[in-house]
Amino acid sequence: MFELDKRQQSVALMVLCPISLALMGFAVKLSNHLPVALVLLARFGISALVYSIWLWIRGFDFRNIRPSRHILRTTLGFSSVTCLFGSISMIPLSTALCLSYTVPIFSYVISVCIGQVKADFRFLYVAGAVTAIAMIVQPSADVSLIGASLGLASAFFGALALFEIKRISSTEGTDAILVMYFIYSTLVLLLFSVFTTDAVDLKDTIVLSAPALIGVGLFGLLYQFSLVGSLKLVPVATVSLALLAAIAIGCGIDIMALGAHVSIWALLGTALLAACIGAYGHASQA
Repeated sequence: MFELDKRQQSVALMVLCPISLALMGFAVKLSNHLPVALVLLARFGISALVYSIWLWIRGFDFRNIRPSRHILRTTLGFSSVTCLFGSISMIPLSTALCLSYTVPIFSYVISVCIGQVKADFRFLYVAGAVTAIAMIVQPSADVSLIGASLGLASAFFGALALFEIKRISSTEGTDAILVMYFIYSTLVLLLFSVFTTDAVDLKDTIVLSAPALIGVGLFGLLYQFSLVGSLKLVPVATVSLALLAAIAIGCGIDIMALGAHVSIWALLGTALLAACIGAYGHASQA
């Protein structure tokens, strides 16, 4: 049976991460007429159901999970996703992804501050990638301040979540990290929705939006699986920069799905982004 070696696994997972993230964002955009809490519930509830059944079929021993070790990771990840969904609902998808995936800036600065890495020439690749994002998305000056702030908040919490995942992955397996994240988040959202959402009035709308909501959950599950898997194989900074490719994919979705104009700046920015990702990855593995 064909099996991938460690390097091939890391490359495959890092390619899957931005693709699934961008597709999840598109599904969220299609669902933005629904309350954000319901979209989040689809994101986590579907993932929790599918992943729990899959683990049960595989014979996973849930008793080995240490629930208390997953609280901080869930809090940080949930905060990041909530801010991202809120941002996507208020501003264009590509702009929201652009702001939320300033994660490499936060993760690089955090790494330097806590002494995990020393500031070096790789900062130039990060700066180049950020410049490429601006070229691709070209955020307008009239973007909602709240939406933009939520995008940046998503990046901040996301960077902290990456480090927490990296920390607990030394003692907790990928399956445990994912399923507890989904279950904890689903329970919180169920309680919130019961007391704040009138499901009867939204029944018809939910039914019509079912495909998009299912997409939010399934692509979200795929994103989390590839993200956690990547972090077990490669450094946080490398994973976070690779995720910037989601911006280019998001721009493509905006163009193909919404008929946005393709500018020369977007094309040049995509090329620059690819070059920065490749150069940074090579420098990190050297």
